[in-house]
Amino acid sequence: MVGMYKRLSFLFFVMFLLFSTFFTTGVSANCSPYELYSVDSVFKLDGWLLIRISHWSYTCEMIAGEWTPVLISGPDRYYLLTDGNKTILLGSDVGLVNETLYVLTVTSACVSYQNLTITIEGKPHNFTLLKNMTVKTLYHFNGLCFENASTCRIILYPNGTRIDMCRGLLWNASFLKSPNVSLTGVPVKVERGRLHFMLGKNYTITSPEGINTSDLKLRAFTAKMGVVLINTGVIKVPAGTTLEEIPILFVIKDGTAQSAKILKLEESTCKSMNINTIESPYKSVTASSNNKIKGICGPGFVVLIILSVLLLNKRR
Repeated sequence: MVGMYKRLSFLFFVMFLLFSTFFTTGVSANCSPYELYSVDSVFKLDGWLLIRISHWSYTCEMIAGEWTPVLISGPDRYYLLTDGNKTILLGSDVGLVNETLYVLTVTSACVSYQNLTITIEGKPHNFTLLKNMTVKTLYHFNGLCFENASTCRIILYPNGTRIDMCRGLLWNASFLKSPNVSLTGVPVKVERGRLHFMLGKNYTITSPEGINTSDLKLRAFTAKMGVVLINTGVIKVPAGTTLEEIPILFVIKDGTAQSAKILKLEESTCKSMNINTIESPYKSVTASSNNKIKGICGPGFVVLIILSVLLLNKRR
């Protein structure tokens, strides 16, 4: 009787392991990191469309024995500006001040400003002192391109010294306000690979190549340079997929809907378009690295000095 009980217990144990393995494998196969994109609002500014997009990022974590999607960031906000021909990715800090569209960009980096050699136990060690540099640039849209309205460069040294160098005012994103009225557009019907909608007149256009439009929730809008189709549904894509890669915005060319080519803000400044405007006296900041030189940014230099003194005292 005892032997039979042991055999049954062993059999149940094996079945439990097989079931657990199968269950875990099945769940993990259905869970993989992904991104969600969704159009919140569409505003009209002098013939241009300002499109606000929300973004969430999800990963997978084991919770109560199951692989479960977990939100790791979001909602993040992005803005697109299009006239039906040209489309520009503006970033997140976008809004109006006195009916003028402004974009605030903030970049930070550690840049070198002094080389230093410290001898520890008879061996020289080369270090590069780094300073924290933040550049805040405010652009305003003149209807054609983005002009530099102000630039501030904020430098923070390892000893706590801070230097602000500004041309114009130091802006905060809280000053930027979204337009009040959002457009709804008109629905687009999909029939046999063709798109149909009524926007001033009846449109019948060819669907974009390589995209299953039946999975999209398209609405049509009028812009300065032509009709724009916007996917207003929630878009789920694999992790790492960027806004430029998703089917969210389409323009019409030669009777066919085509995915809009999205330009970066830097490609749409008046300077990049060779249009004369007031030039900022500050150059763009880039952080260069050298694998042969160790860099210390912020309070790291203070820590290095303390460690060096301790090592020298210990040697003595």
